[in-house]
Amino acid sequence: MKCIGIIGVREIGRAIVAGLCGTGGPASEAFLSPRGAHIAAELAGRYGRIRVCAGNQRVLDCAEVVSAAVRRQDRHAALDGLRVNGATVMVNVMAEIANDDLRSMLATDATLVRAIPLPSVRERRSVTVTCQRPFHDVHAVTNPWEELQ
Repeated sequence: MKCIGIIGVREIGRAIVAGLCGTGGPASEAFLSPRGAHIAAELAGRYGRIRVCAGNQRVLDCAEVVSAAVRRQDRHAALDGLRVNGATVMVNVMAEIANDDLRSMLATDATLVRAIPLPSVRERRSVTVTCQRPFHDVHAVTNPWEELQ
């Protein structure tokens, strides 16, 4: 499995980490942003391979697959000015933020995947819908982060 990063560790970010780590943990480290610091610290204490980064850019620098999981109203504060490596896969889990908007905000040509995880992903009991452009590539997977290997 590729190194995973999550920018925005609140309900969905926590659920993603718990779902990945609840079955023995990710094969490699997972990097969390300091946004939602108390939740990130809790997850790092619970799961050994979780690292809380000093900033969002560090998450992008360390991880190969990065989920943007910030609240809509926090997206500019969290994402403006970040540099995304072209080899990074960005997983957009932000409500009401289209991939085209995220691409413009990040000024990147990196692969963007739209995912709609539910909090029950924490127990690995939900299907997550993912989509890349063009729209007809929509499909449902149980763990999109493993699919991006």
